[in-house]
Amino acid sequence: MAKFATGVTLLTTLDDEDKVHAMTANALTSVCLEPPLVLVCVAHSTKSYGFVEKRRRFGTSILRDNQEATGIYYAQSLPGSDETIKSPFSISQSGYPVLEGSLAFFGCKVVVSYVHGDHTIYVAEVEEMTIDDSGSPLLFFNSRFRFMEDGG
Repeated sequence: MAKFATGVTLLTTLDDEDKVHAMTANALTSVCLEPPLVLVCVAHSTKSYGFVEKRRRFGTSILRDNQEATGIYYAQSLPGSDETIKSPFSISQSGYPVLEGSLAFFGCKVVVSYVHGDHTIYVAEVEEMTIDDSGSPLLFFNSRFRFMEDGG
């Protein structure tokens, strides 16, 4: 699957203390437009899995090419307190954690989930969305972050 180029997203949810919890994910897929549904896969070994399973809600922000450090940081299994990573989060009108400065944001409510192997596949309805057409996406290919050469 390393040969399949994808975009990079940050899946966000709230932890047990209502603080933002995030993980980098590239397994995000559009399912349909009516109703607007997306699919995301979350490993059972992650803390994110427990929070998404409990809340049944998550946000996903599509990262810009200048957010590589954020993508790397939240891809760690146990992100530390790296002061060089300043990820500004806000809470949307519907209560979803949003990474500010991303290309797009989707606030999602889980409608069905499927357990397969070491992951759960969540299908979620997009309840809220913001789009910023400026900038280029951060990409992931061959197990490395990449950038669009033509700038968009």
